[in-house]
Amino acid sequence: MENVYNNDILTIKLPQIINSSNASDAEKEIFSLIEESDTKRVILDAIDTEYISSAGLRVILKLKKAVADSKIINVSSEVYDIFNMTGFIDIIDVKKAFREISVEGCEIIGRGSHGTVYRINGDTILKLYSKDEPLAEIEREIEYSRNAFVAGIPTAISFDVVKCNGSYGSVFELINADTFGNVLAANPDKYDEYLKKYIELVNTLHTTEADTNRLSSTKSLYNKWADEMAEFLTADEINILHEIINSVPDRNTFVHGDIHPKNVMVQDGELVFIDLADMTYGHPVFDYMSMALTLVITAGRNPERALEKIGIDSATCLRMWNDMIKARFGSLGDAGLQKMNELLTALGMMKFTIASAVDKAIPQQLKETLISVSRQTFFPNAKNLIGAVKF
Repeated sequence: MENVYNNDILTIKLPQIINSSNASDAEKEIFSLIEESDTKRVILDAIDTEYISSAGLRVILKLKKAVADSKIINVSSEVYDIFNMTGFIDIIDVKKAFREISVEGCEIIGRGSHGTVYRINGDTILKLYSKDEPLAEIEREIEYSRNAFVAGIPTAISFDVVKCNGSYGSVFELINADTFGNVLAANPDKYDEYLKKYIELVNTLHTTEADTNRLSSTKSLYNKWADEMAEFLTADEINILHEIINSVPDRNTFVHGDIHPKNVMVQDGELVFIDLADMTYGHPVFDYMSMALTLVITAGRNPERALEKIGIDSATCLRMWNDMIKARFGSLGDAGLQKMNELLTALGMMKFTIASAVDKAIPQQLKETLISVSRQTFFPNAKNLIGAVKF
């Protein structure tokens, strides 16, 4: 049998048919490969398998008893029915084969660090991930979406995982939906109505307790990104980033990770989140610094990039930001609002500084430019941000 042993995982491709005539040989070969590799994790790839009999099922049962961390992938609908009818889907993890789809001619709704979102038709959208995005990370994002939805946060739920041009994608049912950015641009007269809904959506996210056993902390994610900047930053600069991050007060509420108007969809007038790849739990300031990066820093430095990324012009970006800050921190008064605006924008520059770790697809030349700008505008006063978050 064809097999690959990589990262302590043994992947074995199953034959076209497994029945009484070849089950014994298949069993011997599988267990011989396990013994040779001394693995504790086995994946059976059923991409070519068209039928499996009770004799073949007994081989898989023996495998599951011998190697607890075993699963079967790329299972056809017909073979899946066999596993389902015999109760094997309750014994071992069985994954169906992914259907192939095309995005040729499809409208691009948005692009992000993890992939591109397409409109497939009036009913469905597809988030097509980058080619190097592992399936486990995609399944993790889907699970995050479900957890947020169950917790009461309006979130689009994926109903299918597909493949397209060698990449994985998540399919969402969003009937006649459009991005919040596009809706704002097309309906400027309804700005106040939709912004109110957007603020309510963000507040729901930031006041909902997350299951900390299912999500990572925002601080852990940001500390990881800071460490990944070792190629560009000095040890002292990275230490400053860690000090800022770790000084933020702890919270157990949801953090989206990349809130901007193209990561929110409008369906029948209601707003729902998409793109929860970086969802964590922590202080809402981490989402505000992301919004500052998009709505203030990017829109101010590169209006065309902001328009491409979120679908609204720089003037509307700044208006949104000011209205959101006023709605959240209005009790501080004008002077307090000004200070809060300055603080969150400065923290937005921290996200700007680690952008090369957040989005690894950024071209090398641009990464170097980002660091040069950060050394001029962020690091000279960065130590002032340590312990600065008080709300």
